[in-house]
Amino acid sequence: MIPGRRFVSNCKGMVKFAAGVVVGATLTCAAAAATQVVRHDGAFWKGLRNPDKIAYVDGYSDAAQAGLGKLDQLKVAAALFHWKGADKILNQVQRGLDVSHLSTNDLVAYLDTVYANPRYGDFDVANAIELAVMRGVGSKTAAQERVPAPDLSKR
Repeated sequence: MIPGRRFVSNCKGMVKFAAGVVVGATLTCAAAAATQVVRHDGAFWKGLRNPDKIAYVDGYSDAAQAGLGKLDQLKVAAALFHWKGADKILNQVQRGLDVSHLSTNDLVAYLDTVYANPRYGDFDVANAIELAVMRGVGSKTAAQERVPAPDLSKR
């Protein structure tokens, strides 16, 4: 075989490979540009029917429970590797994920109330649920549970 022909046949293979990479990258970019990004905000929430809202909240609760299971694994790793401050951070994350004390109906009603105000239309549904967890939406509101501070001005 002539040495020049070997070089030409190797170049043809590289050209085919490069062309395949370019075509693949172009198709991937086109597919990514064509996908629609769904924002889970007030407009999304208002577009859901009541059964869909209940299903969304139940799905969020299931995902949060799965996250809590993974968090337990992180706590074991933190104890094993003696990570300083991990308990404080992981406990805070756990409080934010634990929606078990909230009923689905209370949470749906809370989200309906939040998104009734147009000011919160861009507020993400997951953030609104986290806020509901922090506020303790449910049987008692945070204001009902608070004990009034003592009046120190009368001393």
